Amino acid sequence: MQVRTTLDESTLRRCADGLYGGNLTVEAETKSTNRKGVSTYRVKIGVQDSHGPGSRTSWSGRHGPWACWHAFRDYFREVFSRDPDAVVITALARYNGSEGFEREYPSTAHRNIGSEVRPAYMPDMCDCWM
Repeated sequence: MQVRTTLDESTLRRCADGLYGGNLTVEAETKSTNRKGVSTYRVKIGVQDSHGPGSRTSWSGRHGPWACWHAFRDYFREVFSRDPDAVVITALARYNGSEGFEREYPSTAHRNIGSEVRPAYMPDMCDCWM
């Protein structure tokens, strides 16, 4: 996913500190920075323990190093608390600022990410114990 923000890479990583028992991982790579100090990053959020807090399964039930729907929410709430004007672009949505995130994020729960025969929804694949 892409994140446009005034935050730096280390701050983006620190936004996950303490969330889900420290199980979340964040990789942030700078793609570009404009003259106003806004950088675009490629960000990947995952988990250290695929059976631990904040993890999820695939639509087929397989465990992997993926962060769950709730972990994404909580991570981005932390990002937006530090930069309310950040822009986040994922495969499911584009969030323009904190208000846009809070408005749009809940609707991503209703998007089928499985197949037509075997539908799957992000909150149903959650192992985060929320």
